[in-house]
Amino acid sequence: MHKNLYSGIKVIDMTNNFAGPMASALLADYDAEVIHIEKPITGDDNRFFMPMVDGTSFSHMSSNRGKKSLVLDLKDPEAIAILKKMVADADILVESYRPGVMDRLGLGYETLKELNPRLIYCSISAYGQVGPYAKRPGYDVIAQAVSGIMYMTGDPDGSPTKIGTALGDWVGGLTAFGMIGTAMYYRSITGKGQHIDISLARLLMWMSARFDFTYTGKQDFRSGNHHTTLAPYGIFNGNNGESIIIGALNQNLWTKLCNVMGKPELADDPKFVTNDKRCENLPEVVAHIESWLKTFDHMADAEKLLMDAGVPCAKIYSHEDVYHDPHFNACGWITEIPAPDGIASVTGRIFPSNPFEFSEFKPNYRKAPNLGQDNHEILEDLGYSPEEVDSMEAGWAKKFQK
Repeated sequence: MHKNLYSGIKVIDMTNNFAGPMASALLADYDAEVIHIEKPITGDDNRFFMPMVDGTSFSHMSSNRGKKSLVLDLKDPEAIAILKKMVADADILVESYRPGVMDRLGLGYETLKELNPRLIYCSISAYGQVGPYAKRPGYDVIAQAVSGIMYMTGDPDGSPTKIGTALGDWVGGLTAFGMIGTAMYYRSITGKGQHIDISLARLLMWMSARFDFTYTGKQDFRSGNHHTTLAPYGIFNGNNGESIIIGALNQNLWTKLCNVMGKPELADDPKFVTNDKRCENLPEVVAHIESWLKTFDHMADAEKLLMDAGVPCAKIYSHEDVYHDPHFNACGWITEIPAPDGIASVTGRIFPSNPFEFSEFKPNYRKAPNLGQDNHEILEDLGYSPEEVDSMEAGWAKKFQK
């Protein structure tokens, strides 16, 4: 049996919240040894994100899966000395502190690369490591606001709207995982590590770039459930609160759609004969499609007719629909992550599996750690006696309980 992709790779995980923990969780899935550094008593903030089961966060169960937990008080010089010892033979360090914090701790990239020139050091932040905004605090929702992606989301006559998931965090974690792999390849050729700078705002700005503004200078506007430059391409409503996505964005598909609706004359109607014309007359396009959809008691019947005709369409899924979909389950897109020790009410969490497949490697989903469960193993490997570890734990716990 092959070793897994990151077998034998040691990762120091100094991340919090979601983007950083997700990046290091992906490394752990392919058997990297990921040591998550957590503060005494409370640990990572992620341990308290809702929902909770038996006092444990589902978010922690997923984004800290497969890791070891080491509790350190980063305000204690002894803890900084421990981390520097760990860096000496580490492959990767991932951190998500506000820029400048790691430097103040004596753990910045320029310092640590002197200890280990092969170290790959990945920083994840809201605004990146340089520039006027670098030291501003920020989360995913802040990145959505400043990237332009929130401005373009929502109804035309409404306010900007937050995306329904923490898109910047998810994309940030996945991007960090990919760029760490790229840096590993570079190191395999040159022997050199490097610093990777991941900015959530920059990622979302890149994703939200619109050609019409970039090339024409015209300010974009919110288009709600329809596209600004393609039609029909959006959400269409039927009976009983059911909706469907239809994407008939070229002339061939538009003609097929018109035929399915029993309105073949619309294909050659001067108001709809080109994509530009359909965009100009979008309210009429929507009205024709929705009047047809409302002839069905169940959207599934309309969906089948469209699919049989080769018109791209899909029911809008709830999360329950997603987790029970036969295709997603047959392809292994839904998996179960084991629950941490001490949770009796659930055996695991149903969760989307990683969004990619390797032919030679498979993910190894393992349980998230309890806080500090690996203190003795890690610190004793560094040369500390069991008594010294107990003394450090007691001192830090006493300090944080004040």
